[in-house]
Amino acid sequence: MKVTARKRWQSWSWALVAAMTLVGSSRAVLAQGSGWTLWGGPKKELRYTADSGQVGQWDRYYLHVPRQRVAVAEYYITYPEHYRGQLDPKAVEVVRSRTWGKEQQKFRVGEVVWDKENRLLRIALVDPVPADTPVDIVLSNVKNPRNSGMYFFNLQVLSPGDIPLPRQVGTWVITLL
Repeated sequence: MKVTARKRWQSWSWALVAAMTLVGSSRAVLAQGSGWTLWGGPKKELRYTADSGQVGQWDRYYLHVPRQRVAVAEYYITYPEHYRGQLDPKAVEVVRSRTWGKEQQKFRVGEVVWDKENRLLRIALVDPVPADTPVDIVLSNVKNPRNSGMYFFNLQVLSPGDIPLPRQVGTWVITLL
């Protein structure tokens, strides 16, 4: 009886090793957004897509912003000090998400300020995005840094009104290979 159980365990362990080898050796899909984060990470990870996702290449980021309970007048995106890419403040769009078969609704961007010293991209809109409206922030003409890695881009939103307090929404974990 011990021999049969032992052989069964060995066959299962070989199957497990083979499966892990196949998964571990497969080529990573580039820039498809939220993957697995082991041993911690942001509290609220946001989805994103990139056209290239490769280091040193020109790229376009599609940063998904989920529905907010309040209207949004400004977006604040901060990024880490080790991100050495180039952003183009003239090539920023805010578009409504999930518009199948329709003309994509764009929200008019009033001002985009890229503060390199403080690693902040501030996007002010002419008219606020209504509450419960998911949007994508499209960053075009992005020059990816030369180093591969994971870069945490944090998002805060500012609602129109008297009290200008930005609210934390979440974090995009931009992975460049």
